[in-house]
Amino acid sequence: MSSALLFFAATASYQRPTMSLAAGMGSLTKTSSSTCWPQMQRSSMTKEENDADYRSRNRSVPAIMNYVSAETTEISTRRDLGGGDSPFIGVIWEPTTVDVHNARLSTIEMNLDRNGFQLHTCADDDDIDTLHEIDFCHQDDVVDSYYPMCEKLVSNSLTKTSTATPISCVCAFDHNLRSSDHSSVGQIKGSQKMTNDDGKQLPAPQVQNPAGIVHADYTIVSGPRRLRDLSNAPKLNDVLRPKLLAQNRKSLLDPTIVQEALDGKRRYAFINVWRSIDRDNPVKDNHLACIDSQSVGKDELRVFKIHYIDRVGENYFACPSNDKQHLWCYYPDMTMEEALLIKQWDSRGDIADCSGRSSFAIHSAFLDPTAPQNAPSRKSIEVRCIVIWDKA
Repeated sequence: MSSALLFFAATASYQRPTMSLAAGMGSLTKTSSSTCWPQMQRSSMTKEENDADYRSRNRSVPAIMNYVSAETTEISTRRDLGGGDSPFIGVIWEPTTVDVHNARLSTIEMNLDRNGFQLHTCADDDDIDTLHEIDFCHQDDVVDSYYPMCEKLVSNSLTKTSTATPISCVCAFDHNLRSSDHSSVGQIKGSQKMTNDDGKQLPAPQVQNPAGIVHADYTIVSGPRRLRDLSNAPKLNDVLRPKLLAQNRKSLLDPTIVQEALDGKRRYAFINVWRSIDRDNPVKDNHLACIDSQSVGKDELRVFKIHYIDRVGENYFACPSNDKQHLWCYYPDMTMEEALLIKQWDSRGDIADCSGRSSFAIHSAFLDPTAPQNAPSRKSIEVRCIVIWDKA
């Protein structure tokens, strides 16, 4: 058992769904669905738990997480250029109540190498000023001003916590805006319009909902495939395509370096930088929670295939743990000056076998039963970065 698990062992628990739960908990039943993402549910709390000081006095909050059932094998959908999904095929949802632990209260600092995620607080006044000046709804502003900040953050964080092997490159290449109230964010815009090869304008990217499903962004198949994609000509919906074409660049990454990484001569990893973009309010609801990778087993992973117009992506979904308890963690009241780094794939990670370096952090948004009724809607951005080291 990891040291983090030992720290939280007194309160870590989860309940498998049953046909009938206590009053107020709702019916947490397995459901076979032909819809897209399952609806997020808010756990109920006892009168004592509903006290205003509950979160400050306790190390966890109950949350309903949308797992898939162990009977689920492979799930698939089709995604359009605007980011919309067709009905899912092959999924059986199994919403499960878990305890999500306040990682701010842990005596052990979570890190990318061991746990798959870590918190960063911005201490540079210039960076803080830049954050407050960026228009996160403007594609050009995000790519030109925010991507370099994310690259610097990831590079510095990995240099401090990972091996001594020098990093060859860190490149931000994609991002999503999410909000529980799309109107509070506004419409995504940008001077660089995405067009296909015939000059026809493609659908504009859309603000996405918080992803209330237990998942990881890459698999043992899609991680290497995505790396290779970044050494090829950009796809139609790649946000960097207009910029690369304007610079007469054939690809984001050097194909020779990418091939060396795919051949096992270099280590590579995908890291997400997740940040609230609310300048006025901390995150009070729809928090992002991660599972400590040391508490996840390979047999709990299920493949989710996403069929794009020009490629097939894969994510992992997860089913509830059979022989151990997933250690869920979150950082309440995150502000714009904080960023959560989440590992999405590591070529030198042990794929969820509960030992050694993490491969990824499974994560999900959740509804907080302690959130105030008038909690502001969550507004966030996540930027994906690829990291390649000099050696394996």
